[in-house]
Amino acid sequence: TLYDNYESDKESRHEWEAMFERGFDLLGLKLEEASEPFEGACTAVHPLLIESAVKFQSKASQELFPSNGPVKAQVLGAMTGEKELQANRVQNFLNYQLTEQMPEYFDEFERMLFHLPLIGSAFKKVYYDATLKRPVSEFVPIDQFYVSYYASNLNKADRYTHVIYRSPVDLAKDIRSGIYSDVELPDATNPQPTSFSSKMDTILGLSPTENNDPQYTLLEQHCYLEIEEDYALPYIVTVEEQSQQILSIRRNYKKNDTNQEKVSHFVHYRFVPGFGFYGFGLMHFLGNLTMTATAAMRSLVDAGQFANLPGGFKAKGVRIVGDNEPISPGEFKEVEATGQDLNKAIISLPYKEPSSTLFQMLGFVTAAGQKFADSTEQIVSDAASYGPVGTTMALLEASSKFFSAIHKRLHKSQRDEFKILARIDYEYLPNEYPYEVPNESTSIFKKDFDGVVDVIPVSDPNIPSNAHRMMLANMALQMAQQSPPGMFNLEELNRTILRAANMPNLEEILPPKIKPEPLDLSLIHISEPTRLL
Repeated sequence: TLYDNYESDKESRHEWEAMFERGFDLLGLKLEEASEPFEGACTAVHPLLIESAVKFQSKASQELFPSNGPVKAQVLGAMTGEKELQANRVQNFLNYQLTEQMPEYFDEFERMLFHLPLIGSAFKKVYYDATLKRPVSEFVPIDQFYVSYYASNLNKADRYTHVIYRSPVDLAKDIRSGIYSDVELPDATNPQPTSFSSKMDTILGLSPTENNDPQYTLLEQHCYLEIEEDYALPYIVTVEEQSQQILSIRRNYKKNDTNQEKVSHFVHYRFVPGFGFYGFGLMHFLGNLTMTATAAMRSLVDAGQFANLPGGFKAKGVRIVGDNEPISPGEFKEVEATGQDLNKAIISLPYKEPSSTLFQMLGFVTAAGQKFADSTEQIVSDAASYGPVGTTMALLEASSKFFSAIHKRLHKSQRDEFKILARIDYEYLPNEYPYEVPNESTSIFKKDFDGVVDVIPVSDPNIPSNAHRMMLANMALQMAQQSPPGMFNLEELNRTILRAANMPNLEEILPPKIKPEPLDLSLIHISEPTRLL
């Protein structure tokens, strides 16, 4: 039953995946030589789509994963000294986890940020690895994650299946660790690649080996089953695809949860929410524009080639001494004819120079696509010509609406991911866990993840870039210079400006002031003559 459900979910989005197979050709990642419509025709692909995706990945990575760590903690309820210390411990430990203890997190996060703008949906899986004895966060490619057709989101989905490829060695480790049951399985084989992965392999020039890397294909399905009760409850069932042997069945709700709610292990990142479960990406928005720009660019290049080295007709009686190879630039060949006869015997086809109208249309199409994807860079570079800071801020905000909304969605999804990580720490950490960071040895406590402290991304969903922060800081600095002395805290304002500029040694440039403490009069010794006086 589980296998049939997986097959139906896979079939339900067959045409959806086929669209991306065509869209991958628009990335221009494969070097090709064309023989159609003629030998040596231009095969260049306009970089509009891949440029927009790489720019988005770079900007989002910088905002969502700063060098000091991506997690910030906030206290729920009234602030007390004890809660503040707990929040600091949680924040420091999670940043240590994501930057030191989980070295795969940043690489998997960047892979996700590259797939997300192109496809529109990307998934992260956060779970406790019994073999590594620590949490793991991994990116799940879209062709390894299948959701039921009527699902609107992961929480309400009746089922979703994660396709896992495991080598015989890794599967044996998992069985020894107690992750899977030790059942008799057939020999591992080469998995049948999906059309989605085959297209990507073709573009990258990769191909799976025949017999040297056999893999087991595991189907981990999160679904509802009637096992312990007479009504369906959430479970995680892992099946080996070839033999359809069940390797594990796990309860997917907390045993002491009276509501028996499903525990989430996956996070769905959306670029732009679509009409259904999956989001829209740049392939949907810029695919046709990229095809148009590519066609125009190829026409211009081909027209330039024909205009530089035109072809034509020659009379049958004109003989070229030697071979009939094409004439190279600057080369003269002998012919058996007089100049007057040659002028009449050779006719060049009326090839035109590249069209200026077509060139202007290429510029219009490219500008339209770049404006849709991101136009903040041009505004920041031209900020000096716009006049006051307020005008520049208004233009900057208007131009970045698209990315700002996506940034808020990323912020929300990353927050869900951190909450899953905090839940895993609460379930698997010992009562006290000592760890070491530069210049300090400290500890985290299991009870620190009791829900009093909420974990959120360090990025600001309302300010999606350093350019925004710098503009706001400069506006505040102008107001401070024009206001009466004492109205603004200039030290804190300068600290904010340097922080927006990512100044590395901020504490050394602006060390915090030592607050004066009240003097304890009981510690003062008063001499006898003074007391008499």
